[in-house]
Order: sequence, then C-alpha cells, then structure tokens
Amino acid sequence: MTGHHDANHQRARGISRRQLLSGTGAGAALVLGCSIPAPGQCSDEPKVLKRGDRVEIEGAAEEVIERAYELGHEYEKKHGGCCRCTVAACQDAIPFVPVDVGLFRGSTCLDGGATPVGVQNCGAFTGAGMVIGHLCGSTRGETFEGSAKLAHDLLHKVYHRFKEHYGTVLCRDVRKGAEGDCPHVVGLAAQWVAEVLLAEFTDYQPPEEPEAKEPEDKKAEEKEAEKKKPGDEKAAGEKPEKKEPEKKKAGGAGEEKT
Repeated sequence: MTGHHDANHQRARGISRRQLLSGTGAGAALVLGCSIPAPGQCSDEPKVLKRGDRVEIEGAAEEVIERAYELGHEYEKKHGGCCRCTVAACQDAIPFVPVDVGLFRGSTCLDGGATPVGVQNCGAFTGAGMVIGHLCGSTRGETFEGSAKLAHDLLHKVYHRFKEHYGTVLCRDVRKGAEGDCPHVVGLAAQWVAEVLLAEFTDYQPPEEPEAKEPEDKKAEEKEAEKKKPGDEKAAGEKPEKKEPEKKKAGGAGEEKT
C-alpha cells in the first residue's frame, strides 16, 4: 500500500508541476495582472496575456530570439513538419509561452499548407498563429470570452515579415522563395514570433527598421512631374480664347448695289 500511495503522490506532484509550467513557462514571471500559481496549486488553463501585461524574463531578449531561430532550424532539419517545429521552438525558447502538449499535437497535420498540393498557408506561419492565439487569444467557458484583436494584431506583424521576405505566406511560394530551405523558414518564423511577443510583453525594444523603399512606379511618376515646366499645368488647364466671327461687310464682293 505504501508503494502505491507513494506512486500516486509522485504522480500528483508531477501533474501539478506540469500545469504550473504550462501556466507561465520556465524562467518567466507575469506581473501587472497575471500571477504564477503557488506550488501544488493546479491551474485549469494558462493565463491569457492581455495588452499592457508585462513579463519579466531571465537573460537578454536577444538570446531568446536567437534561441528561437536555432531551435526552429534544428527541429525542422531533424524531425520535419514546419508547423509543429515552429510551435515546439517557440514553446522551448520563449520563457512565457506555455509548453502545451495538446497544442503541439494539434499542429502535427498542418505542415505543407495542410493540403496535398501545398497551395495554402505555410505551416510555419500557421504554427506562429497557433502559438500567438494560445498565449493571448480568447477563451471559452459557457460562452466565448475575451477579444481576439490582440492575437490578430500580433499575427499580422508576423505576416508582414513573411511578406517582406517571401512576398507571400503560401507554402508553395514560400518554399520557392526560400529555395527549398525549410529549416531556415521555420527558424525565421520562430524568431519573428519571439520578436513580436517580446516587444509586446517585455521591455525589449526591436531595432528600428529601415525606411520602406518607394515603389518604382511612384518614382517614375515623380520624375515625370519634375520634367514638366511650372507653367505647363496652368497652360494645359486654360481654355482657348474664343474668336468672334467676323461681321459681314455691307457691299462686299459679289453683292450688287441696288
């Protein structure tokens, strides 16, 4: 009986620890509205982060970002499955992302655009959305609760990173743009998730991005405008003066006097 009791006790302690870690992740503490459960206290689901919440992490944010890329690249190269590898990399690298086995399991069929033809969303992008939504999306009890706006806003930032690098989030086109280097795609996706979440929930300040280049067609329009003379537009807009018809002179040629 004693051995059976000890086994049950150890199992209970193990469950409590897993639920504790799933609430916040290792090495992070939530402040301003979110707290860590006390040892032995079970939490049914992780705390949802909201706009304005702040998380204290150990170490530098840059190290977390670098680790996210490294794990994403390593997992994809070793195991394959861009969606699940992105989820796993974010869970293991970002301290306040919950390590949820169920979320990982749900991501396992979403790689390759989740279709046989690969024309839908890249699995790495889908995995990014799963991580972000799980961390700060809506919940459900008797009804659906909470707003999805913050999760959408953060995922859109990741989308813009994909757009800048590959011009798309579609699996087939991303793979083409990356020249088939899927480990690099997964590494970047995990890195971008880390950057976006750290910028939102910690004191991390991302480096300023270079100014966006103007489209070539806009430059061509500006050059064309410079060629025009200052008075051209005015002259083009002026209506031509109307000439009054000449009056017939009485007794003109061809007329006979009476």
